[in-house]
This record gives sequence, C-alpha cells and structure tokens, in this order.
Amino acid sequence: MIRNEIKTYLENLDREQKALASYNGEHDIAKAIKDILAKDTNYKPTIEDIAEQMAFDFMAEYPNDNSGWETYHGPMFILPNQQGQMVEYPSIKRIDEETLKYWAKRAIETKNPILSSRYADLVVDFSPKVINKNADIDLFQIVIDSNIAICEKSLADPLDCKTKIKRALVLAIQINNQEKIAKVKETIINLEKKATTDDKPGLWGFAFKWLILDFGKKISLSGTEKTELIKDLEDRLKRVEKDVWLAENAVSLLAEYYAIEKDEKNLMRVLGVLENSLKTNERSNSDALLKTHAYEQIHEIYRKYANRFAEAEKANKRLSQEIGQLDLDWNKSLKEISVTTEIKQKDIDDFLKAIFGDKEQGKLETIVAKIVINFLPKKEAVEKQLKDISGKHPLQFLCTTQVISDDGIPIAKLSTLEEDYDNHFQRYASQYLQFGSFFLTLATDELKKRVSKQNITEYFSNSTLFGNDNKEYLERAISAYWDNDYLVASHLFNPLIESATRELIKNCGGIILRPNNLGGYDRLTLCQLLKGQGNIIENVFSGMGQNMAFYFRLVLTEKLGMNLRNDFAHGFGKKKFFTRDVSDRLFML
Repeated sequence: MIRNEIKTYLENLDREQKALASYNGEHDIAKAIKDILAKDTNYKPTIEDIAEQMAFDFMAEYPNDNSGWETYHGPMFILPNQQGQMVEYPSIKRIDEETLKYWAKRAIETKNPILSSRYADLVVDFSPKVINKNADIDLFQIVIDSNIAICEKSLADPLDCKTKIKRALVLAIQINNQEKIAKVKETIINLEKKATTDDKPGLWGFAFKWLILDFGKKISLSGTEKTELIKDLEDRLKRVEKDVWLAENAVSLLAEYYAIEKDEKNLMRVLGVLENSLKTNERSNSDALLKTHAYEQIHEIYRKYANRFAEAEKANKRLSQEIGQLDLDWNKSLKEISVTTEIKQKDIDDFLKAIFGDKEQGKLETIVAKIVINFLPKKEAVEKQLKDISGKHPLQFLCTTQVISDDGIPIAKLSTLEEDYDNHFQRYASQYLQFGSFFLTLATDELKKRVSKQNITEYFSNSTLFGNDNKEYLERAISAYWDNDYLVASHLFNPLIESATRELIKNCGGIILRPNNLGGYDRLTLCQLLKGQGNIIENVFSGMGQNMAFYFRLVLTEKLGMNLRNDFAHGFGKKKFFTRDVSDRLFML
C-alpha cells in the first residue's frame, strides 16, 4: 500500500495539472516523494512507495547504453560502491512484472498527462526486457495522447516538450497508427511556431528535421505543409545568417534536404551563406587558430557533398587552395608553456656512468649502443605516461584535439582517446622523445669530450652501409656536428640516414625498386621502405628490445612524430634544424 502523504501529493498533482518548474520536471516529483519518506526514518517504504519514487527518477531519452539495456529510459547515474562495483540508480534490474502491472494501473487511473505519460512509457519501454513481450497497445496510445496534451497545454519546459513530442512520434510510427501520426505531426508544427526567437536553435528546425529528413517516408505531409516548413527555415536563415552558430544550424538542415532532392543550385546557395558567415565573422577572424578552424568547418561541409555534386567538388578544391594561402599570425594564437624540473647532479653523474663506465671507458660500439637503447621510446613507458595524463586530465581526451606543426599549420585532428588511441600514442611517443632531449644532449656532449671527430668518423666509415659516395657526406656531417654547427649537420644527416636505410634493406634481400610505367624502375621512398619493409629493420635490431621500425618512422616520416626527413625534404619547419635536439636525434639514428 502506498503511504498516505505520497498518495495525497500525487492526487494534488492530478487535480492541479500545472506546469512543472524545470526541464525533466519528473525528477522534481521524485524528490518530493523522497522528502516525504525521509521525514520518518523508522518508516519502511512499501513496494508501491518505491515504485512511485523510481518511476520519476528514470532519465528519459537516455544518452547511452551504460545500463546494458539499450532502453529509452535509463538510470539517473551510475557510480562505484565501496567494493568498486558500478551501481546504477534507479536500478533497472529491480523492475519486475508486478512493478509493470502497478505502473500500468496508475497510467490508466491518473488524470495528469505528465504522470500518465511516465507510468505508461515505462511499461512500454521495459516490457520487452522484463516479460519478453510488448505492452498493450492502449499504453502506447496513452503515452502518445499524454505527450500531445503536455505540449498543447505547455505543462513542461519547451525543450522537454520537444523531447516528449518526438517520443510520441516514434511510438505512433511504431504502432503504425495514422490518426495518431497525423495528430503528432500537427502538434510538432504548432510547437515550432511558438519558437519566435531565433537565438535558441534548440527550439526551431526540429519540425523540418523530423517531418522531412528523419521520418519523411513514414509521415504524410501535404504540399502546403512541406512548402511552409521549407520557407520558414529559409526565412530564419536570412535573419540569422550573420551569426555563425545559428546559420550553421539552419544550413545543415537545408543542405541535407537539397542534397536529397539533387538540387545543386540551392545546395550551393545555402552552403555559400554559411561560408560567407564564417569568413566575415569577427570572432572567427580574431586569431590564426580560429580563422583556420572556420575555414576547415566549411571545407569539411563542401567535402561532404563533393563526391555527389560537381560544384561542391570545385568549392572543396578552392577552399583547399585558400587554406594554403592564408596569411596567419600564429604568434598571437599560440601560447608557450614551460615547466621547470630540478635534476640533481648525482642523477646526471649516475646516468653518464651507466653509459660510459666508471673508471675505464667501454668500447665505442658499446657506448653508442647504450646511448641508442637509452633514448628509444619504450612502449610501456609511453603507455604509462598516456594513461597517467588521461587519468589526471580526462577532459583533454574527451574532445577533438588539434595538432599544430612546428611552423604553425594544423596537420591533424585527433578524436577521443578511446576512438583514436593509436594516433594519441604516436603523438605522446614523440613527446616522450622530446622529454628525453636534455639527457640525450648530456650523453652526446660527454661523447664529444671522450671521442675525437676523427675517431667517430672512422667508426661510422667502417660500416658496410656507407659506401664510397657517402664518405664525404659522412665526414662533413660528423665534423659539423662535433663543431656544433647543427643546421649543416642535420641537413647532411638526413640523406645519409635514408641512404643507409635503403642499403640495409637491399643487403637483407628486401625490395627497394618498383616498376614504373616508362618501362624502368622507381626507387621506393623512405616512407614506403619503413612501412613496407619494416620487418627487416625489426629483425636486424631485434636485440634492442624495441620496435625500431616504429622509432624510425616516428623520427623521420610520421606527421604526428618529429617528421624530420619529410620536413627537411620539403622545406617545412626550417627553424627547428638550427636546434641541438634535432641534430642529436638524427645523429643517434
């Protein structure tokens, strides 16, 4: 039996039928029931009390399927208990056949459409999961009629009304009741007409989206109704076209419609409105990053339609050219962040001792090998770093991340860590290399003190990977590096590394040439060699205990890595080739 105070409270709601105070106002009902139960700590809630409270604490239009039920309603929250197990509230698993029967009874007897809608909808939603069959058709109709009444009488917040009328539309289509579909359609159109202000895009455009785009094949629209919906959205676009956010909301809907209709002229017209809005918006042009983002937005939209419409493909190519020609001042957009870390001299001494030995210096080949091994990106270390950072700063990995090149060009967008782990790993592996640049510099400085440029040049000259045509390159590169002329050293190291890699693969029986259409052969590029013949590099350096092919790509050819070979070859990021850390890393290769 239900507690008298709760019964009285619900009866008052039935009589008053006034608008709820907040969005998803059902939770206000649940709170009121909780407050009643909390007054008497000795009172043990009945099954009916719990059913009433639970009914209004479920979240409608549940945003994901964390509950595992894939239902329209879901738990208000899911939190860990003291044992670390995830517990949901309210618990969907507590619903049984008796609970469904109780809600069905309440849906029929109550007069407040907010109450009857929630009771009936829970039965409709959960019956297939709990009792393996659909609810009675009458309960579907109660939800539909109640939600229509809520919207017509404005008993809920406007956004909540929008949610409820969409639910009514989905259920009317599900039971294929044309009379209900027609009534819901009429309510949707009238609901959107109430949205007289343009600055709230959540309250307009939904009639066009649902009745024309999403459910157009299942809803009968008269020619006049369709024309009016299109005209209303076009008129709104004219009013909001100077506001990027509002214009994008209107254009995204109209563009999709005109694309479906194969109306290229109107498609390009509305896309042109958005392009102009983005290009002339004061905020979008306030700094380089925002300006680039604005161009990328419209570029992506043109790209979406480029494979279906010739004019969109032309615009797509035009935007690509314009992005490449933008005059951007990145100094105003990017901020430099530095962190100071104290390193004890003892730590430095111990580090160098581990590489070069204590009293007696080890062999040169052993020293070089130790330097290389110490500064490879260890997979476990990078994974731990990525895990630690994502744990401390989760928001950083819940949205798209823009990656900027050394010369200020956006080169990639990374989605969430879960969706794009490999690229995030590659990016952090590159940062791992940069974090170790200080100790790498210490090691190479110590090497220069202990080994002359003649001896180190002779050491590398004895390698079978450096043929006669590499000898002068090698001598000049080592000499420049030992004399701290890092620009010259880096520019000479790059072709030496590529030549040595090609020689290594050839000597191991790998493929370095491919036929061309002129009857001859083309040399495989370094990128092709490292990706296609990476197994050879792995076998040669198997004793290192690390993925050497990945390391080569990270330093030389990957956009999310240091990309030193490609930047050198194409003249990008020229300033970094003056720096010590780039030369150190190339020497280590």
